[in-house]
Amino acid sequence: MATHAHHTSVSTLRVGAQSAIPRDREGFDMPALARRMYLPMAAMGLMAVVAGIVVGVIQATADTPLRVSQLAVWNPGLLFLGVGLLLSAVTFLLATILGELRDGGAAVQTALGEKALILRRPWTGYLFPAVMMMGLMLLMVDLVIGFVQAAKLDSDPGGAADIGAWLGPLRFAGVALILTGVTLALATIVRALRFQADRVVQIAAERQA
Repeated sequence: MATHAHHTSVSTLRVGAQSAIPRDREGFDMPALARRMYLPMAAMGLMAVVAGIVVGVIQATADTPLRVSQLAVWNPGLLFLGVGLLLSAVTFLLATILGELRDGGAAVQTALGEKALILRRPWTGYLFPAVMMMGLMLLMVDLVIGFVQAAKLDSDPGGAADIGAWLGPLRFAGVALILTGVTLALATIVRALRFQADRVVQIAAERQA
């Protein structure tokens, strides 16, 4: 009995080289939210891209140069937002995979009669949702500013040109942030897979001992 108590107290702290916590001590369940969000996010992204294509067709048939210029100013922002939404759906899907790894590993441990331990969320796990949302917000702001720039083309062409000078880089910054979020999510999955392997090795070693 004493050996089992010692095993429980140690294994709640470390599994291999990584920190662990009991499954029931996890706080906010990010994967549960992601599981509900990735399909709607992908659908919105596809709709935005399709809308951008339609606007491109309208731009090609516009009857005045001003109208063509106005559509050309804000339509890229709509297309970038669509791509950003699709990449955000990928990030949510990666978070869903993390949840499946967590729940599957916990179920295996419980079936073996062991205490279900999960990886203590690493810094990448905290950071990737925030970075993704920052990138998506930048793309939304970019679209709104694109409308402002389009409105200035008639009354203040110089002001519109000034806005356009930094609007393009802002779009790429938004996409770069979302891709950074994807990279951080993948890094978190690598940590989770390593944790699962370490936990199986730990259980096997303790049973052999």
